[in-house]
Amino acid sequence: MNRFDERYEIRLARRDEIEAVMEFIGEVWRKGHILSFDREYFEYEFCDGEQVNIIIAIDRKTGSIEAISGFLYSSADPERRDIWGSFWKVNDLHDNEKMLGVELERRANGLSGCRYNNGVGDDPHTAIPLYRMFLGFRADRMRHWYMLNPSTDQYRVAVVRDREIRTPDVSTERELYEISDFDEIERNFVFDRDQIPYKDGWYVRKKFFLNPRRNYRVYGIKGRESEGESRLPAFLVTRECSANGSRILRIVDYYGDREAFAEVGGKLLELMARERYEYIDFYNYGFEDEFLSRAGFVRRKEQDRNVIPNYFEPFVQKNVDIWVRYEKEGALFYKADGDQDRANAAEV
Repeated sequence: MNRFDERYEIRLARRDEIEAVMEFIGEVWRKGHILSFDREYFEYEFCDGEQVNIIIAIDRKTGSIEAISGFLYSSADPERRDIWGSFWKVNDLHDNEKMLGVELERRANGLSGCRYNNGVGDDPHTAIPLYRMFLGFRADRMRHWYMLNPSTDQYRVAVVRDREIRTPDVSTERELYEISDFDEIERNFVFDRDQIPYKDGWYVRKKFFLNPRRNYRVYGIKGRESEGESRLPAFLVTRECSANGSRILRIVDYYGDREAFAEVGGKLLELMARERYEYIDFYNYGFEDEFLSRAGFVRRKEQDRNVIPNYFEPFVQKNVDIWVRYEKEGALFYKADGDQDRANAAEV
């Protein structure tokens, strides 16, 4: 029992409090946010059966919600159930206890029952220093890699001042094919139980095959005869974005043998040419640079003269760094982790 418990009731929200949480999101977090008015999408994101994955602080005197901290599970495995943080906000218009937000985050592991707590997209000027100083998290920028379409020099989404085209290594090329049925993954792919955060079939099916507001295309990397051709050594998840009359492809998640990615660069070039994508990009952290370079990707540098945008709804033509935080060394992150690829209200 501490000063926070004396003033607030801190716990997971109940289902009968969802409307109040959504109202808080719209009034305190961000006006017009999709999760402030789309109940179906809210429940898809944050409801696990009867459990609502939002930590709330309720003022014991007024009964009002004064702070929220949402989280998203990466798997259904109770022994390897990691989380990503989502909403994290204190009502600054009220005279709340200092460090109330930090206190909610301090309790996240216990209330969620998670193994490790991770985050993607936290503000490096506000949230990241708090996580480092008071909660002991490690933090860094994601790496942003891209492959320009060599068949064009006309760019409407990107701004290309230094046009670097890297030839993929095709000496050990693998086949790339589209997967439309999750059952194929379930039959042929073995999820890495040592990966942090651990993501399983429950997560992949929900996030990419059952998502009510996003359309994803999943591509499998074929196994070789020596590996067993029916085996699926790796697969990647993509999402198409468009702006200014042009289209691009984003690799937003990856599973399996990372070296296999180095062997599909030629197939990604063919896909880009066939679909007339301006470029393909890939935010990641923990992925080996060697494999990305061999696949023909170029890393966007700090203060790069080229612009490879991150925001599409609405479209903002500027470079964006995405920060990650983690408790355990060896964590691996991608663009769709956490809430970074969530649908925006501008799309609905």
